[in-house]
Amino acid sequence: MVNLKIEFDEMIKGLNNQAESEFYKLNVLTYEAPVIFAGIDAGNYSRQLYIDLGQSPWEEEQLSALPKWRGLTIKIEYFEKIFSLKNRHFLIISQEDEQSTEIYDSVLQNLVDHLLNNKESSLFATVFSVLDRWRTFFKRGGFRKLSEEQQRGLFGELWFINEWLDKFPGQPPLIVEQWEGPTKGRIDFTSGKCGLEIKTVNDKLTKSIKISNEDQLKISDAISTIYLYVCFLEPSKTHGISLQELAEQVKRKIADRSERIALIYNDLLTDLGFSEEEYGEPKYFVEKIEVYEAGENFPRLLKEDLPKGISHVTYNIDLTHCSDFERDPETVYQYFRVDGEK
Repeated sequence: MVNLKIEFDEMIKGLNNQAESEFYKLNVLTYEAPVIFAGIDAGNYSRQLYIDLGQSPWEEEQLSALPKWRGLTIKIEYFEKIFSLKNRHFLIISQEDEQSTEIYDSVLQNLVDHLLNNKESSLFATVFSVLDRWRTFFKRGGFRKLSEEQQRGLFGELWFINEWLDKFPGQPPLIVEQWEGPTKGRIDFTSGKCGLEIKTVNDKLTKSIKISNEDQLKISDAISTIYLYVCFLEPSKTHGISLQELAEQVKRKIADRSERIALIYNDLLTDLGFSEEEYGEPKYFVEKIEVYEAGENFPRLLKEDLPKGISHVTYNIDLTHCSDFERDPETVYQYFRVDGEK
């Protein structure tokens, strides 16, 4: 796996140790198509990425269409010879001085990972998709600290993914492709016509869960069955696992099975503005898991139940009154089996 930060650091170290300064320094990242070079501008140590386009450049309309933002420069240059390649056009993505080196490393690393792991899409489609995702990321404010409620919600979703990975060892981690929470889906996970909504409870005195709107528990032709997967959490400074540790653990397990899906997982966390190193505490101890089937008679508010003019209703459900709807947690996993069978 290419580690761009290490590549850039080594090139800068090499430039510092040279008696005579170079205009720029290049390292080959991959010899397979597309050939990619990492570059450092010797004048200001800004990062660059060179992507081989072959002997025919992109159309001007394609270059102009690529998503851009302040701090990023994109251009195409022709080289008669660069290393062993002759008569080649390269897409060059460059860091401008005012852009954070750490963020820029993340952008280029993500782009390289997609180029190396996504051979099915065209080069243009892959570059466009990655840059568009990062442009949206910056528009949303970049990496931002999640609220306590958001942290608990993400913890619950990652806990379910982690449990799924343990229950289906050796299977491709397709649960990540069914995860819709980070993309603002109505339901956190969907498989076929089954939806799974993750909830967390961290108050020992209540068994109350929050429903964010009148459509969240709506049964439809697309989602005919909805389950609530409730994690009862106890914050702790000494016991349990932190959100950071859980996210890293899930990442390792996914990467061991599929680099492609590990890349999807990382992208989804980026969509949330999540930066792992910010969530080392508190730790959470999962006391128990309860699962409820939110069927026709389950206590809920729907749009048709509300007076005209009332919408975007948030409400709580007291689970102490929902014992008739409680199900064995194993029931849920049968809907999210790798083979799709129940």
